[in-house]
Amino acid sequence: MFGLSLLRRMPAALTASLFYYGLPVLLVLRFLTGTVWEVFLLSALLYWMSWLVGDSKPLTPGQLLVWIDGLPTESKTAVITSLLTILGFLVAFHTATLNWKAEALAHLKAHVAGEIESFFTEASRLTTDAQIYVRSLIDAVNSVQVDGPTFDAMFKIQRTLEQLPKFLATRDRLSAMSVEVHGIAGRHYLLLSTVWGATKVLEDSAAAFSEITNKMWVRLPNIQNGHPDPVAEYLRQINVSECAAFVTCCEKNYDFINGATGGLRGSLLAPLVGFNFSSVLSLSGKRSTFVDALVKVREVRKGGG
Repeated sequence: MFGLSLLRRMPAALTASLFYYGLPVLLVLRFLTGTVWEVFLLSALLYWMSWLVGDSKPLTPGQLLVWIDGLPTESKTAVITSLLTILGFLVAFHTATLNWKAEALAHLKAHVAGEIESFFTEASRLTTDAQIYVRSLIDAVNSVQVDGPTFDAMFKIQRTLEQLPKFLATRDRLSAMSVEVHGIAGRHYLLLSTVWGATKVLEDSAAAFSEITNKMWVRLPNIQNGHPDPVAEYLRQINVSECAAFVTCCEKNYDFINGATGGLRGSLLAPLVGFNFSSVLSLSGKRSTFVDALVKVREVRKGGG
């Protein structure tokens, strides 16, 4: 809390300078003192530097062995026993610390992966529902324009009017989720930044989802009871090109969102699930599908922003 209070009181420019110039130095220091092997590396570095800048030179490894060999037997036993005890403790502490950190980080990543999966599963389902409804609007208009007000065309029109409240609820939920999607990246940015490319993938997925929600505001039928010519009014209210643009947007971004977020979840769950020989065999017969999926993930963002 003290750090947050200090950041709130410091000028923004100074805070940014400390972050970009001071943080790398702190990261290097933490790297040199974080584990037993890193402390050993730091000690070896200081030992080497003492030969370059120090007035009194430390003992060489050979001289140190000769000095220990010249000690009494009891002293040599005590030195060797102490060294083995210290080294054993350091190795055990180092191993336990690494295992605890790796386990805690893996569970945190699994939690974030679950949240991403839950959000985008709902987003994909609602997007599909909205796309199906808008397709039904296009289909109803085309039926009337091609065949006239037949029984089948009138049934399609009536069906879209009955399903309108459901679509409005779906669109309201998608609109709210278009704001919530940016909160996922904000809440978990620190954790996602530890995985190469994770923040960029989530940002691209959010952008693709926002593109869908921006296109979903198509004009909808609103026919009053007792209207003298409901079919003509229906045709007047529905903009087919606008609906087709939404359907095309869904088709373009749907596969990208699911593929990108699926890959992101896989990266986050890798420490727990991993990838083995069985995973390779399961993909052996799906090479063309795998290649097509990779092409879609690469090309959609190039064309869609």
